[in-house]
Amino acid sequence: MPFDNPTGDRARRQPRFGKAAQRQATQGAPARAHPKVNGSAEQKHQQWLARAGDAERSGDSVEAETCRQHAEHWFRVAHGRNDP
Repeated sequence: MPFDNPTGDRARRQPRFGKAAQRQATQGAPARAHPKVNGSAEQKHQQWLARAGDAERSGDSVEAETCRQHAEHWFRVAHGRNDP
């Protein structure tokens, strides 16, 4: 049967949404949470560029690209161009 319940007679589990599901999905994965960057838009732009350089030097090209995208956002905010 394609819909066998391997847990026996227990009811089928409902999908979990929200923070509990996110924690469960990311357990064992490295945390990539960005700490808050304070300052003006220009300062945030510079700080994200610095983080991108740090990530690049550490060999994390994905994190570096993420930081560059954040920096680009703050560049557009600083210069009044918030178009995608």
